[in-house]
Amino acid sequence: MHVIACHDGLMSEELLTLSMLIVSENSSEREIVRRAGMQASLPIEITEAGPPADRSAATELLSGKAYDIVLFDSRIPKVDRHMLLEVIRAAAIRPLAILIGAAEMKSRRVITDGLEIDGTLAKPIDAAEAVELLNNCCRARLPYRALIVDDSSTVRSVIRKVLQASCYNLDVTEAGEGETALARAKADRFDIVFLDCHMPGLDGFATLDQLKRLQPNARTVMISGARDVRIEDRALAEGAVDFLYKPFFARDIDAVLNRLFGLVRAR
Repeated sequence: MHVIACHDGLMSEELLTLSMLIVSENSSEREIVRRAGMQASLPIEITEAGPPADRSAATELLSGKAYDIVLFDSRIPKVDRHMLLEVIRAAAIRPLAILIGAAEMKSRRVITDGLEIDGTLAKPIDAAEAVELLNNCCRARLPYRALIVDDSSTVRSVIRKVLQASCYNLDVTEAGEGETALARAKADRFDIVFLDCHMPGLDGFATLDQLKRLQPNARTVMISGARDVRIEDRALAEGAVDFLYKPFFARDIDAVLNRLFGLVRAR
C-alpha cells in the first residue's frame, strides 16, 4: 500500500495505490479478476502468477514485493494451499488472503476446507461479485480507529494484540469501563468498538445506547462471557453488528473483522 498524504490522521481513498497478486493456473479466471481490479474504487497494481511449485517458490513470489491482496485458486493441491497461506501470513505487511473456490449453487458460499482465509470469491466467478469483493478489500486496507471497552485488562490486551497483528490498519484505544469509553468517544472518532456486555458501573448495553448517539457510524461488536443466546439477540437488536463469546481466539476476532468488511458472508 503506497501512502502519499494524510489528513487528520486519516488517508483519503484517492491517495492510495494497492498491490494485488493473483495465483491461479486458470487464465480466464485471472482475466476476470484482473478486469475487476481495473474497476475497483482504488488503483490496484496487478501481478499474475501460476501456482508456486514449493515453499521456496512461494516465499520468493511474496518476498519480492509487498502485496495488499493475494487471491489464490482452490485448484492448487491442498498441501500447497496450506503452504501458500502460511507464507502469506508470514509476510511483513500481511496481505488479505482471498480464496477463489467452488461454491454452493444457491448460497454462493465457498467451500474452504478449513482454511482460515480472510475472504472468498465464488466459482464460477461473477464479474460483479469480483468487483464488489475488491472494493471491500480496498476499504479494508484503509486506516481505521478501534476502541476496546472491557473491565478486564487481560481481555483488552488479547484483543489489542490480535487487532495489531491482523491484516487491517487499526489504531487501537482502550477503556476500562463505560464512562471512560464515552469520554474517549467524545474526544475522538472510532470506526469499530469491541464492547463488553457486563461491566461494573455503566454496563455494556447502557454504554452502547450512548455510543450510538455520540458516534452513529461506529460498528460495535459486543462481548459476553455468558453463553446466553438471549444476550446475543438483545445486543444485535439494540445495534451491535456482531457478537463474541469469551473465551475467544485470534481467529474468532479475525473472522469478525472479515465479516465487518464484507470479505465473507455475514452469519
